[in-house]
Amino acid sequence: MGATRLRYTMIGFIIGVFIVYLKDLPLAEGTRFAAPFYGAGIGLLIDGIILRMKKRKQE
Repeated sequence: MGATRLRYTMIGFIIGVFIVYLKDLPLAEGTRFAAPFYGAGIGLLIDGIILRMKKRKQE
């Protein structure tokens, strides 16, 4: 796993952990407790988009 991929994954995971502790959000408990994993997945998606954009600029 590359450095940027790990960075965006961890940022998404940490944001998801903050969502778990926000009790005032109108989310179901299951969704709130799965938020760190959703955040990690979103971080991977963002990293993939950034890598594709960098590849297109190089070509």
